[in-house]
Amino acid sequence: MLQHNTVISGTLIEKPHSFSTACNVATQIIAQVSSNQYGGQSINLSHLAPFVDISRKKIRAEIVEEQELCTNKYTDSEIDQITERRLRTEVKNGVQTIQYQVNTLLTTNGQAPFITVFMYLNEVEDPQTKKDLAMIIEEVLLQRTQGIKNEKGIWVSPAFPKLVYVLEEDNIHKNSEYWYLTVLAAKCTAKRLVPDY
Repeated sequence: MLQHNTVISGTLIEKPHSFSTACNVATQIIAQVSSNQYGGQSINLSHLAPFVDISRKKIRAEIVEEQELCTNKYTDSEIDQITERRLRTEVKNGVQTIQYQVNTLLTTNGQAPFITVFMYLNEVEDPQTKKDLAMIIEEVLLQRTQGIKNEKGIWVSPAFPKLVYVLEEDNIHKNSEYWYLTVLAAKCTAKRLVPDY
């Protein structure tokens, strides 16, 4: 649906042009599916990962355009650093959109969407997309560890989305590339009793 367009309430939704828009469209899809069924649904973060690089390219182009207004020009390395910093902010905002939308939406059947989010690194083969997926997983785990505030302003554990973290060779050994994600997942489990493994 994200890659090949979809229709929601009679409106054509084209392929998103940024990660944050992809997150917003994903929550709309979640709400529509939940409104038309009883029971749960699942999404894989790997479906959002390709939109991180779309945002990266868009942000980089904006920075290059912005520097035309400056006397001093950035080096390519500086442009890359600024791009990645802004990209992290966009990923943080996109993940927050999903978290808040899922926890504040009520479907037409009167309940919050029952949704499970899968965090599975080996669903993607491209090395850059895999790193981008790791960035999304990291942000999901950080935000879930923090929790959300209830009506009294107290940090609590949201019921949804349920999280499932897949253990694999890339993240189960201390010297593996994505071990840091497993450490974050364990900290999240200790505080919020999710994810499942």
